[in-house]
Amino acid sequence: MKTGLSIVLLAALLSKAPIVKASNQDEQALMAGVQGFYGWVLKNGKQVSALQPQIKDIAGSKKFQLDTKNLKAFSGKFMASGYFAPDFPAALERYYGKYQQQFKAYTDAEFAQMAKDGRGPLMETEDMDIFFCAQEYEYKSSFIKKIKAKAIKLDGDKASVTVVSPYQWEAEFKFVKVDQRWLIAGYCVFQ
Repeated sequence: MKTGLSIVLLAALLSKAPIVKASNQDEQALMAGVQGFYGWVLKNGKQVSALQPQIKDIAGSKKFQLDTKNLKAFSGKFMASGYFAPDFPAALERYYGKYQQQFKAYTDAEFAQMAKDGRGPLMETEDMDIFFCAQEYEYKSSFIKKIKAKAIKLDGDKASVTVVSPYQWEAEFKFVKVDQRWLIAGYCVFQ
């Protein structure tokens, strides 16, 4: 009986064990991924954001839908950057797919009420910069250099990094190790 209780207590303690702190080398590689991604955004952000799914009105009605015709091209741009894990397009599909289904489920009365009241932003991506996950600022390389890690957690070949900007807003990145390289698996609302 005592041995069984000891095993249960040991298992409980181990399940609450803290996630391993990242090594200095891992920390540098993870932050290099964040900084590299943001550098890529400075060069490519306008072109990429122009492809993101948008809410479009349906002609002749009070209804709207989420237009995802450019979703593959949109996710393809992220993937071409070299900073993202192979399953990142699935995170984009999950995010936009959730809203696509939500909008399809609206009743005619709900559409009419939104048309009357004004719909406002329905997705986080309508009201924020999709790369920096905040209200839009004028981003420059000097701003990116000041982004620091607030917390880094390592769990085998997975990691999470919370970064803080000079304006004190935070963004969370999820990473996976692919072929000995840390790649972004998700960030901000795209998890």
